[in-house]
Amino acid sequence: MTSEALRAGDITEESIRSALTVCRGDIFSASGYLKIAPRELDRYVRASENLQGFAAAIATVKKSVDYDRISADQFREELDRLTRAYRVEATNVIHELATMPFDSAAMAEVKLKAAVQLRGSHADAPVNSDQAQVLAELNELYRINAPRIKSIRIAAQIDYEPGQAPEVQTIRELE
Repeated sequence: MTSEALRAGDITEESIRSALTVCRGDIFSASGYLKIAPRELDRYVRASENLQGFAAAIATVKKSVDYDRISADQFREELDRLTRAYRVEATNVIHELATMPFDSAAMAEVKLKAAVQLRGSHADAPVNSDQAQVLAELNELYRINAPRIKSIRIAAQIDYEPGQAPEVQTIRELE
């Protein structure tokens, strides 16, 4: 830690505690937060019994199974909260798309898709298992019995000389 920062009062035991708390005990992140070298922060923490105890408490909490469970629960709760917020925002945007005027067929298609999305997707509707089974059987029969299209590509070279009839030569045939 630079002596200038200490003398100026920029780096105090309280600021180090705050940085360690924000950075969850990571010396490197905390040193970046305080804008000092990690070596200097480590030296100051080693010199202060209060900061050593504080850093040890953070390390103990981070190793705790309860801390992991609480952290995972907090993460899930935050993710659920953000998902709900984004759904509200998405619903507003879809509503704007569904109600805006359109000039072309492409915009009409966008409007239709937005309205369908706003109403709810078809995947949410319950599907009768008998219908699903019949559709699966029909799909399988179609795959077995459908005629296969085979394309043949021919590359040709045409030689044309003024005053003569064009001559066509087949170069190769591909299947």
